[in-house]
Amino acid sequence: MASADSGDYDAGEYTYLTLPPDRALRSCIGLVVAGLAARARIGVAGLEEAVELLEDRHSTKGTTRYRFSLKEDGLVAEVEEGEQDVGRDNVEVAGEVGWRTVVEMVS
Repeated sequence: MASADSGDYDAGEYTYLTLPPDRALRSCIGLVVAGLAARARIGVAGLEEAVELLEDRHSTKGTTRYRFSLKEDGLVAEVEEGEQDVGRDNVEVAGEVGWRTVVEMVS
C-alpha cells in the first residue's frame, strides 16, 4: 500500500511518499505532485513531464521513497537512493543513503 505523510524526520518541511514495487500504484505520484503544485500555485505546464520523470524512478524490485518540499515559489521532488540489497521478501538499503533531486518546478 502506498503511503504519504509529513514524516517524522523534518515534520512540516517535507511530504514523503512510499510506494511498493506495484506498477499500479504509480498514479499516486501524479496525485501528490498535482496537489503540491496546486498548493504552491504552480501552473500545469511541465506537470506531466515531471510526473513521468518521477514514475521512471519507481523501482520494480523494492520500495521507492519520494520526498517533496515546497520551497519559496516552487516544488522540489527527490528520490531516495542508496545501494540496495535485494532479499527474499523485501529490499533493504545497504551502505550510504541519500536523496537525489529529480524535479524542480517553479511558479
